[in-house]
Amino acid sequence: MMRRTLLALVIAAVACSGSTDPDPVEPQSALHFLTPNPGAPGLVSDTVRFYAVPGQDRSASLVYTDSTPFLTFDVPPEALTQTDSVLITIAIADSAQLIVGFEPSGLQFRNGHPAQLTLSFAHADSGLTAGNELKLSLWGQEHPGQNWHQVPSNLDKQAMTVTGRIDGFTVYATAY
Repeated sequence: MMRRTLLALVIAAVACSGSTDPDPVEPQSALHFLTPNPGAPGLVSDTVRFYAVPGQDRSASLVYTDSTPFLTFDVPPEALTQTDSVLITIAIADSAQLIVGFEPSGLQFRNGHPAQLTLSFAHADSGLTAGNELKLSLWGQEHPGQNWHQVPSNLDKQAMTVTGRIDGFTVYATAY
């Protein structure tokens, strides 16, 4: 009996050791979204469209007038679940909080082959402190008014970017 109890405890401990919690979720009011620096250059365009093609690497960018990339989006060759090309539109959804939206709505990428989104904070408001900079992450929101979910992200302080892998389309922003 003692052996079975011990085995049950070990199994329970192993089962609980791997986190199965979803990514953190926050209401919009709890997040600090990056805002553009008042002296920042404008974007060359606030919208970019391109075709994602099955079996091909494809990417698109939104760039400031000083040639600094604000957004880079990469779709790997095996990401698409359908066999036809897809016209993807990326647009600034909220220029005050640097929120970007993706279409077509509901597009999902193949499991294990997400797309990669990189957002720059090079021209973000200069009030961003070093401590808050370390907390920067990508956040996504499925529908207006819903909570935001944190996207597992990597901060590159030298390049002044935050990069995350995304499984589907929604709106995304950099926040802490």
